Amino acid sequence: MSIKDTVVLKKGKWEAGVCARLGGNAIYLRYNGKDILCPLTDEAQLDVNPYLQGDPILLPANRIYLGKFSFEGVDYTLPITEPRTFSHLHGTVHRQPFEVLSVSDTSITMKYVNKDRYEVYPFDFEMTVTYTVDDEGFTQQYDIKNIDSKNMPYTFCLHTTFVEPKEGFTLPIAKRQEHDPLDIPTGRYLELTEQEKKYNVWSKSKGLQIVGYYESCGHVAQVDDIVYTVSDNFDYWIMYNGEGVSGFLCVEPQAGKVNGLNIPDGYKVLAPDETVTYKMRFTHA
Repeated sequence: MSIKDTVVLKKGKWEAGVCARLGGNAIYLRYNGKDILCPLTDEAQLDVNPYLQGDPILLPANRIYLGKFSFEGVDYTLPITEPRTFSHLHGTVHRQPFEVLSVSDTSITMKYVNKDRYEVYPFDFEMTVTYTVDDEGFTQQYDIKNIDSKNMPYTFCLHTTFVEPKEGFTLPIAKRQEHDPLDIPTGRYLELTEQEKKYNVWSKSKGLQIVGYYESCGHVAQVDDIVYTVSDNFDYWIMYNGEGVSGFLCVEPQAGKVNGLNIPDGYKVLAPDETVTYKMRFTHA
């Protein structure tokens, strides 16, 4: 089943499907006809889990415990969207329609403007997203601009959901951010386990339970024969694979910490009229 309003970008062996209406998501990515990301083929999949198809945009990223945080003397509240952990999970930008600014056979640029929409995020900002395919790969660029009159704290992540690798993967990670039973960080950092040390070299995914928040010690990952390079302003990696039996491996670059808006050094700040750019690129090894 095809998704309505999908824009198809093609060049050489690369093909991407993008749906501005569904959060500006790259709902599929293929190299030489093979799916790299878990594709969205039916919108009903979003009712089961909206994060495991393509590359959803997360702002604010991951969990905010109790949906509450304070910034520069003001208290803010976001809705609880994950009752199990009493948290606001992953924001709702991934549900918002983006406006298509330009489109060609190989590129699309879209924009989302969050103004006076405090249920999405209690700051005014705009995000411009550009996806491009060329003979060598697929590039994503995210420009986030603070259009508010006050400073804007944020955390940002891409829920990049790879098809589970057949051969293995590598990921440059350092210490693990310990979390409690509600998946909220405790403030402690732990040394990698023997299993996690293998992620830095080469590890399988299927059959292993992989979940964790990690300090980044590099910006190039590899899943089978696909190299995933992200900009150096991402400082954490998040990993999740549904206990190794669900057919996917999430390799998520994140700017800021889990529950970062409640941690003094856990978030980034944009001044009024300031723009920050995040990039990632998929290439074939």
